Amino acid sequence: MTLSSASDLRTFANIRDLGGMRVAGGGITAANVLIRSDAPYPDDEDPVGMPWPPATVVDLRDPTELGRMAVTWPANVRVVHRPVSSGARVDRLADTALVDIYTAMMRTGGHRLTAALNEFDPSGATLVHCAAGKDRTGVIIAIALLLAGVDESSVIADYHRTEDGIAGVFERLRSRKRIPAGTTLEAPILRTPREAIELVVGDVTGARGGAWGWFEEQGGDVERFRRWVGNFVRTETGEAARD
Repeated sequence: MTLSSASDLRTFANIRDLGGMRVAGGGITAANVLIRSDAPYPDDEDPVGMPWPPATVVDLRDPTELGRMAVTWPANVRVVHRPVSSGARVDRLADTALVDIYTAMMRTGGHRLTAALNEFDPSGATLVHCAAGKDRTGVIIAIALLLAGVDESSVIADYHRTEDGIAGVFERLRSRKRIPAGTTLEAPILRTPREAIELVVGDVTGARGGAWGWFEEQGGDVERFRRWVGNFVRTETGEAARD
């Protein structure tokens, strides 16, 4: 992994559009609907190659994480704060095993996860982020993709893509003192172990009624999220997919 230059620190290190993923039964996820990223900072430059600003921002961090790093978004951007797990904070638990963190999120915080998913914009681009864009964001995005019908292997592969940008994430966190002094790139909180995301996938798909059964049981707004999926999943020709 290569550490980022000073110029790289002024924009997202771990941002991607979730368009272009194959969906079970045919179809593909649309671009410009769902974006995942690490945390934005006030001095950041806009990312290139995606709709900006997004219509809705779902911030998964605890309010106490923001401090002087809170971003002022344009007035036309809907910003919602839906903390999903204080146990996944990179500024506190650099040496905690991710499987333990994910287990706690899934077993005791399902209603917080669906509260975040309920905020997805059914008509515009939604940006989901936490601090690193890896754990809290990774869990939310994995669930959203499973609900959309993306196959499990592709969901896991997307989670692992964060490994490509983790050096930049680390530098952005370190330069802004958002991670404990002495933390290295080898810290457990900065890894992407397969067993952690497999735990999430297994819990969601293994529920009675599958992913949608899990979502409803945990308080998800099924009707609203189905509308979002209808906007996210397209046919090969770009038309809205039909159930």
